[in-house]
Amino acid sequence: MPIVPLILLIAMLAVIYFDATRFIIPNWLVGGLLLLYPLAVYISSAPVAWQTDLLGMLGAFAIGYVIFALRLMGGGDVKLIIVLSLWVGVTKLADFGFYFALLGGVMSLVILILRKIMPHITSKKLPRVLRDKEPVPYGLAIAGAFLILLNNGQISAASVQIQPLSPPLASPEAPQSDSSALPQK
Repeated sequence: MPIVPLILLIAMLAVIYFDATRFIIPNWLVGGLLLLYPLAVYISSAPVAWQTDLLGMLGAFAIGYVIFALRLMGGGDVKLIIVLSLWVGVTKLADFGFYFALLGGVMSLVILILRKIMPHITSKKLPRVLRDKEPVPYGLAIAGAFLILLNNGQISAASVQIQPLSPPLASPEAPQSDSSALPQK
């Protein structure tokens, strides 16, 4: 697996871990994703329309600012959406929004149902995510949506094929060509 998609996978797993366990998406993680983007564009084997992707990110920033100001979503979630919208690119931004809205809706519904029934099933202290009046860790849905696009090869800046420095050497046990398959004169 090429290095950039591997780093993105690890970063999304870290987002899921931090948001599920601590209800926070660390700034260093979001900042690291932002700083990785120019390097990924530089080494990408696919063309990356980074100029239009920046416009998509600015659009996500404008919408995210309003969502955060209305207290509909936490700052960490909004920052993550903004940075990942750069990676996703303007052409896949609607797909990204659809996936995280769908995943977030299903996840929120499941969490809210579990919060209502779990206290009746067990007397043990519940994990914070299952306690009533706690926020829903929406970063899980955002990371999940990004992973869907990454898995489908729809993140153009993550399209990196490392080329070998020299051609591979022929194996000493290479099969000999079959001369009977050649046309006879």
